Amino acid sequence: MRQKYHCLILAAAVAALVGNGCQSQDTGGSTRIYYSAIEDGDYYEGWAGQLQEQAAAQGASFDVGYAQNSVETQDAQIKSAVLNGCDVFLCGPVSPDTVTEIKAAAGDTPIVFINNAPEDRALEKDRYIYVASDEYMAGQYQAEYILEKFEQKEEINVVVLRGPKDASGAAGRTKGLKQTLKASGKRIHYVFEDYANWNKDKAQELTAMFLKTGQPVDCVAANNDDMALGGLAAFEQAGRSTDDVLFLGVDASVGGCQAIAEGRMDFTVYQPTSAQITSAVEAAERLASGRSVADLDGASADGKYILIPFEKVDSRNVTQYQ
Repeated sequence: MRQKYHCLILAAAVAALVGNGCQSQDTGGSTRIYYSAIEDGDYYEGWAGQLQEQAAAQGASFDVGYAQNSVETQDAQIKSAVLNGCDVFLCGPVSPDTVTEIKAAAGDTPIVFINNAPEDRALEKDRYIYVASDEYMAGQYQAEYILEKFEQKEEINVVVLRGPKDASGAAGRTKGLKQTLKASGKRIHYVFEDYANWNKDKAQELTAMFLKTGQPVDCVAANNDDMALGGLAAFEQAGRSTDDVLFLGVDASVGGCQAIAEGRMDFTVYQPTSAQITSAVEAAERLASGRSVADLDGASADGKYILIPFEKVDSRNVTQYQ
């Protein structure tokens, strides 16, 4: 009896999460798109708003559910959307490790993955595709900037501030950074590296602890602008000179671009979110009607990806992104 009671409580909790996590933004169109977002908050709600606008422009209906970083909630929301007649999913998987479960929950409904990349083997031409930018390139661009500025140095001391462990963007950006630096032939010393989870305050806290060691630093390479700004704030709060230290981020956020314009931050990489969103919705429309995405801009030869190029941003062109 006690076990049965706990099962009923769990079922009620999941039902509540599904209800609270799904917000209808029906635009009255023929194709029914459901966006399964990783969590709520400014970032993913911003994506939802832009996806909804693009869906409306293409005459599609749109609903969104926020999984709140819960695998169980995401699966339940997807199953509910299937029952409600969803034609195609836009999905930011809570974890790449759960994509098999997501596909099972979706049944025969095609999926356009965004925000967090599944493994290549989980994708399938014109059925399960991924729309993004090549995260490796963001890290590569950071490394190229570092190597350009420290051309005369044979040794470079690097701090790396990473996003969450399960985030494909964090993994790809870090890999691009490290492999490009390694290929230069210079001696690269990673004097500090930790997961700051896209968070400015966490990055500031971690960097502040590291600075107490007194180790030399040439550059702080962060997987996003917020963490780069957190690292910068730690230096400033500690009274450490930043004149000879590079601070690099990704996203070309408002704060990041402002810091570059002020001469406090050095480099970021513009992630073309609007272009990604346009491509994701267009791809969703095509998959829902059984058409191919092969001729969309950025489509890969194997039909599994649509990749929108990143753009380099520094003091020379930052005004174009503000």
